Parts: sequence; C-alpha cells; structure tokens
Amino acid sequence: MNHKKLKDSEFIEKYNEGLSHQELSAHFGVSPTTVQVYVKRLKLPKRELIDEIDKERLTELWQKGYSCSMIGREFHVCETTVMRIARKLGLKERALKNSTIQVAYTSIIPIPTKRPKAKSDKTHKFVVPPTLKQLEKQKQQAEVAKAERDYKIYRRDCGYMALQEETD
Repeated sequence: MNHKKLKDSEFIEKYNEGLSHQELSAHFGVSPTTVQVYVKRLKLPKRELIDEIDKERLTELWQKGYSCSMIGREFHVCETTVMRIARKLGLKERALKNSTIQVAYTSIIPIPTKRPKAKSDKTHKFVVPPTLKQLEKQKQQAEVAKAERDYKIYRRDCGYMALQEETD
C-alpha cells in the first residue's frame, strides 16, 4: 500500500486551526483513529467541547428531562459527550428509567403541538423538516405540474382558436 507520511508540522498547524478529527482525517487521507494516534503522539492538548457548547441551552434541556441522545443531536455530539459535559457543569445525575411511551422521531428536538392527545395514544410523532434534496424535488414537481397546466391551457386555447377560424 502507498501510505502518505504525515508531516508533524503540517498536522500541528491544521490541528491548531481548529479542524475536527473528521476534517483532519479527510485532509490527510487517513482514518480518524490515525488522527487520534497523532494527537496523542504529538501530545497536543485535548479540545474541550464544553467551551464550544451553549451551556445555558444544555442545562435547560437537561432540566426539562431530554435524553442525552436528544441533547446530543441538538449539539451534534454523542450522548457520552453530553454526559461528560453535564458532569463537568455539575448537573444532577439522572437515573435511567424504562419509559412506557414509545417515541418515533427523527427531528433534533420535539416540536410541541396543540393537538389534544388521546388517552390510549402512547406514540408521539414529531414534525421532521424536509431535507434540501426533498425541497428541490418538490420544487421540480411543482414546476412540472405548472408546465403541464400551461400546456393544457395552450392546447385548449389553440383548439378554441381553430374552431373560431373555421366558423368565421
């Protein structure tokens, strides 16, 4: 295999620019594990995500009872990182509980609705915003539908004009 040798000076420079491990991995064409090995070998300081995260928002979500995974999605970190940051912030540990409510969602934070809940309905569904690809597809479908309507109107008008010419 043809492996590219990383230059320590270039690696340190990019690391200090603030590139994430994923970005460093892509830039140098190595695995994220190799990036971690280089960070340890070069004894680079660990980056603390606690400095980059909105502590007030995290505390608010934590106190409202959101799960670590839901909070993690909000801040684009894993749930273990959320737990570690919560400990550093001195937030009260929460016991895991088996929920009787089944949650089906793909959004970051649930959007509250004013719809009355049925007593037997134990599944909560949250609104998921469309992706950019879905929006583009919807736009294209709307344009096609408009073009089809315009074409039908044109054909109708042409037929109407042809009939008028015949009667004149």
